[in-house]
Parts: sequence; C-alpha cells; structure tokens
Amino acid sequence: MQENRPSRPENKETPPKRRMGSKKVAPTTEIVTDEAEAEIIQADIAAEELSPVPASEQTPMPTSSEKTSSKQNGHGLRASLAVVSGRTAGALSRRLHLGGGTSIAGVVAQRLYPDIVEHLSTQLQQGSILVTGTNGKTTTSGFIAAILSDAGLRVWRNREGSNLMRGIAGALVIRTQPNGRLRRSGQAVSIFEVDEAVMPQAVRTIPTRIAVFTNLFRDQLDRYGEVDSVLKRWEQTIKALSPETILVLNADDPTVAALGTQFTGRVVYFGIEDSELDLANQEETGERHQVVDSHICPRCGGEYTYTLRFYSHIGHYHCPQCGMGRPQVDIRATKVENESFDRQRIHVETSTQAGEITVPLPGIYNVYNALAAIATAQALEVNWEPTISGIEQFKPAFGRGERVQIAGRTARMLLAKNPTGFNEVLRTLQTNSNKSHVLFVLNDNIADGKDISWIWDIDFEQALEGFATLTVAGTRARDLALRLKYAGVDVHTLVVAPSTPLRAEKREERTQASARRRSRQRNNSSNHLELTEEELPPVEHETTGAIPQVIPPRAAGKTYGIAQALDRAIERTPEGETLFIVPTYTGLLEIHRELERRGLTPHYWEETGP
Repeated sequence: MQENRPSRPENKETPPKRRMGSKKVAPTTEIVTDEAEAEIIQADIAAEELSPVPASEQTPMPTSSEKTSSKQNGHGLRASLAVVSGRTAGALSRRLHLGGGTSIAGVVAQRLYPDIVEHLSTQLQQGSILVTGTNGKTTTSGFIAAILSDAGLRVWRNREGSNLMRGIAGALVIRTQPNGRLRRSGQAVSIFEVDEAVMPQAVRTIPTRIAVFTNLFRDQLDRYGEVDSVLKRWEQTIKALSPETILVLNADDPTVAALGTQFTGRVVYFGIEDSELDLANQEETGERHQVVDSHICPRCGGEYTYTLRFYSHIGHYHCPQCGMGRPQVDIRATKVENESFDRQRIHVETSTQAGEITVPLPGIYNVYNALAAIATAQALEVNWEPTISGIEQFKPAFGRGERVQIAGRTARMLLAKNPTGFNEVLRTLQTNSNKSHVLFVLNDNIADGKDISWIWDIDFEQALEGFATLTVAGTRARDLALRLKYAGVDVHTLVVAPSTPLRAEKREERTQASARRRSRQRNNSSNHLELTEEELPPVEHETTGAIPQVIPPRAAGKTYGIAQALDRAIERTPEGETLFIVPTYTGLLEIHRELERRGLTPHYWEETGP
C-alpha cells in the first residue's frame, strides 16, 4: 500500500533540481534527455570555474528519495488533471441529460492518464474485491456490498458505470478529490464487478484482496468465443494473482473449481448440497432444456459423470478416468426451500456457523449468488449477523428482479443474455402459481453479441403452458417470433414489436399513401363537380402541402419500438397482475430508459444503497 504523498513540491520557492542518469523523467511536463542534461552540467562546471560559489550556497545533488518524490509529484499532477477533467466531463454529461456521466468520467481520465486506475486503487486502505463470471456478477456484488455495509464498512462500487476498465476508472474518479487523492483517505473497501475478458488486466492493475468467480457459460460467441477461450484468460488471471489474495470459487462449476488447483494461495469454495434440487427428481422439468457448456475434465479429457445435477453443468461431478472431482466445500447450502416466487429459505453451514437465511430473489442461480457473497464475507471474517441482514434486506439490482409499478400492474425485469440464463429464467417463471404475462426483448447490439443463434438452444417448448400472453420486441424480434412459432406458439396470439419496419413495409406504406392521394385527386377533379363535405370520400390521413403523412404504424395495426411494445404488453396484462420483462442487456437499458422517461423509476446513477 502506498503512503500518502503530496501532489506538488512542498517547497514552492525552490527551483526544480537537476538530475543525472540515463532514465527520462516520466511523466512530467518537461522531458530532459541525457544529452541536454549533460550540456547543462558541463555549463554549470564551466560557470563554477569562472565564478566559484561558496560551499554553503551550493545546491546539493538530489538523493534517490528526492528523485522518487519528484516522480510521484509528476504522477500526482497527471492524476489531478485526469480527475478534474473526468469529473468535468461527467458533470457536463449530466447537465446536458446525456447520461449519468460515470463512464465518460473514466474514459476521459484514462485518456489523460492511462494509469489512473492503478494510481487510485493503490490508495484503497481496505483493498479491493473483484467479482467476475458469466452470470450473477451484479447481484453477487450487490449482496457483498450489502453485507459489508451492514458490518459498518464504507463500500465503493462501480454500480454506476460499466464493468470494463473505464467503468472502474469512473467509479474511482467520481470519489476522488481534485488533488488526485481519494476522499476520506481511501478508508473504504471497493467491490468491482469485472467483465470476464477484462479480468486479467484488472488483477494486474488493481491490488486484489479477494477474487470471486461465479460461473462460466457460453455467452457472446462473437466476442468471447467458446468457454475455452475465456478459461484461458482466467488461467492467466490466476497466475497474475498475489499468493496473499483469497480466491472464492463455485465448487459446483467444474471449470471454475479447477482454477483452484492452479493457485498457491487460500481458496474458499461454495456450493449446494441439497439432493432434492437434482434435475432427476424434477419430473416436470427434466434435463431436456439444459444446455451443457462444460463436461470435459481439463486434466485428462474424460467426460464428467454426475451424482447430482442442478442445472446446465452445475452440480456434483466426478471424472471416472483420473479421479478429479468436486472439491470439498467451505460454504454449503444443505437445504433450499421456496417460500414464494421471490423468497427462498436456505440453510447455510460453514466451518464456524450454521443458520437459515432468506434470499429475496427467485431462482436457484440467485442461491449461488448469495453463497458467493457469504463465502466472501467469511473470508473477510465478517460476523454472522450482518451477513444475514445484508442478504435478507437486499434490494434487487438494476434489471435483476427489479420491480416497477405501471398502471396498476407490477413489472418484474429478469435479465437473460445467454441460453443457460434464459432457460433458468423460464424455469423460474414456471414456479409462478399463475400463468405468466411476458415481454421478451431481443437485441443484437455489440453489448448483447451480434450472433443470436443461441436462441435456438432455449427450450421454449417446456415453458409454453406457463404463458398467458406473449409480446416480443427488440432489433431481432422477428427472429425470436420465428423461434417461438417453431416451439408451437400460436402466431395469432403473439404480438411482435420490432424496432423499425422492414424496408418492404416502408415501401408498401409509401405506395399505399401515394395511391390514396391520387385517388382523392381523381375524385375531386372528376366532372369538375362541387361536392358537399358529406359527399367527399373518407380521408385516412392528413396532408401537409403535397406530401402525405403516412398512417402511424400503431394506427395501421402494427407495433414498433420499445415504448409501443411496453404499452401493448401492459394492455394485455390484467390489473393487479405481474408483467415479466425478459430482455437482453441493451434491451434492459432501453426498457429502463423508457421507464425513466415516464417518471416510473429513477435514473440508475440516482439510486441509493451500498
């Protein structure tokens, strides 16, 4: 941990001292090369020979500590400039209503000082917790933050920004003083949600106290590739970790658990040991809809066999060829019971504690998120009471079970961005006592992944009987509608709301509008007769000059865009019931932006809590 250091020279009257050596001064506003420095020294020597200076007035040569201090001052000046510029950009973004100004603050700060994350994160006196994985990063980070906050710690997160390095930079910059020093002298523990592909860079930059790996599934093939490519990056991450770091791993995910065999430091494993959750015991669900992304032993290439399987490749596994299997867990859920749709009571056992905790979120995947947070708290030696209160009083994170009241209905948002996550959301909806009203939003933007072929791995067939109404929206709404048609959905009951009309639809609308205009002109000029207003043919649109206004899509019986899709889905949901919104990532952002526009939910950067 670096000591506090001044952001500028303490003695402002003393001119900068000349330095010798082969290295450049970096980063400073003036770079002195070896040749230039040599010329200055030679000129000083010649001046001394012509006019000797008394020894008491001579400037001593800089010591090693003075050189280090000067270099630190240079870093401090760059950090100060980066922080001020980043925060100014963020404030301008908010003032112009362009966004929360969190990510842009990090982008600007990194552009001016690429090492700003390292410079600021080393000031955190309580260290940093990094959370990564395909699914559950945001919820796990929220659980950990709630527990540590209840334990009396000050918690800083990158909740406001992205989980890339610029988001981490933004989270630190907005908590930094203009002099480049963290507020409150860095007396806080930081929890950073980190993208799977960014994890190697993050651990090399940020002093990591605990690294949490939740799970590994196929996701965004055009960006990550198959799970093997992500695993290689994570193996690089393990090699870059300090032995003093504590590793928290999901013992029930064979790919994640295998990372522990490559680490020389302390490893804490978590998992579920309730045989009642085994897929073999659930006749209504079975294993048909499960997408298995990892079933090969990394040590010998053999195929795992399972004694318990909870979903996908998550469960109790064993390699019959080499004997590699599930490690002994430190934090275990021995019993999981559903109290209601979004309340699960779990019995948790550790080496020192045992008790029941209520998880206020649906789905077995959220049980794993809670266990990851409990394991992190145990690694930090947090007491049991704040662990319980932090989990039980947790408020759903942005789009992860979040509730919003709309026109007498309750909207529940459940993010689903890959086949395994989508299947588990459908499985969760089946636990609802009533048939579900659902709005699916499928986008293919960069943050979602351009390749949407994964929708054919979703087993909609097993969930058909649980749907009351279905509405699909997004840039690839038509593709999802086709998938649902093949699953057996009656297309006459399906509302499809793509982002924009197809080109053919636009041409058809223009052609129809032009035909209507010509028809009116012919009728008006026929036989040069003057007709009364009652005798005029019906007008289907208004005209402005000679250019007709095309009938709005909604008026023509079609629905386009998120706003209209949301309206139609709400209309189809009876008052007092719940509309489940299942979007991909950018679809979630669009939904939330529309809810913000209607004043139904605050901006995400205005939300309070740890």
